Amino acid sequence: MGPIEGWYVTFRGSHFAVKGLIHPEGRVVAVLAWRKHREGFMRARGLIETYAFLKEHGERYLFFDDQSGQVLPAVPLAELEAILEPQNVASLRKRGDLSESVRALMEELADHGVEARLTGSMLLGLHGPGSDADLVVYSIEQRKAALEVLGEMRSRGRVEVNVKHLLRDFAERRADSLMGPREWLAHEVRKSLLGSYRGLPFSVKAVHLPEEHWEVRRSSRWRSMGEVALVCEVLDDVFAPDTPNMYRVRPVELLWGREEGMEVGWVESLRSRFSEQARAGEEVLVAGRLEVDLRSWRYRVFVSGERTHLIASRQALGDLWSGLVERVRGVGGQG
Repeated sequence: MGPIEGWYVTFRGSHFAVKGLIHPEGRVVAVLAWRKHREGFMRARGLIETYAFLKEHGERYLFFDDQSGQVLPAVPLAELEAILEPQNVASLRKRGDLSESVRALMEELADHGVEARLTGSMLLGLHGPGSDADLVVYSIEQRKAALEVLGEMRSRGRVEVNVKHLLRDFAERRADSLMGPREWLAHEVRKSLLGSYRGLPFSVKAVHLPEEHWEVRRSSRWRSMGEVALVCEVLDDVFAPDTPNMYRVRPVELLWGREEGMEVGWVESLRSRFSEQARAGEEVLVAGRLEVDLRSWRYRVFVSGERTHLIASRQALGDLWSGLVERVRGVGGQG
């Protein structure tokens, strides 16, 4: 399968998280996750730190990708020091540094046909007493199984929603977002792929296989047309639980940005925070980068980790909807 979303690679002694499914030939797109220091490893966050780290070692690691139309952190495969594949439940039995809850969760999922693998800090051996368990499943079939099994486990009380943990996660990772804690929480409590098992917070990242992806290498040439904010109707949520995730949409209202925004056919993101964010038939607020494909002249909105980028469901937010819409309108007015 090769290094794709959920895998890690080691470059210049530091660990990078692989992003997405489509990579330039001979390279892997990855962001700095754990930077090597004299004392060990320190957590890294954000593309800015990734670009700075790679630039220290040479401009050639910042690669302009014609398909995405972006300069990407893309390290040559030949220069990697290690490629780390997520671990299956059988391999965990050889490790003595993991809590019993991690193994029990993965074994219970396996008993019901879900082939979850361990990734994140626990894969790297850099976890601590309060670390979450980051799991990943591969293929559309496995994602469907995970949604069904975890939904059933939640209905029976085997998996719980830990609001305190979700708010802590917001404070640590998303505090700079245009969406506030109540707005994030309204979405997170609806999601089946995260929860708490025997007191252990966990998340399951669903990754479809490269051959199941809606794009193939060299099929598109995306170019940015600037920022845009829209209200849309979700027509199709087939890839909504996945990372990368995608929502087929029909624009309803242009809040700000170029008029071509009303021709957008889908919203796409590489960020797992936007998986399960909306459902078919719901109305969504979308803010991100308006892009056009120079091959087909189709339009999409690409939602990244920028503070102002978001996907928000009106049905999830309820009374919070109008306040967020006005906040997004204000961002456009500032521009």
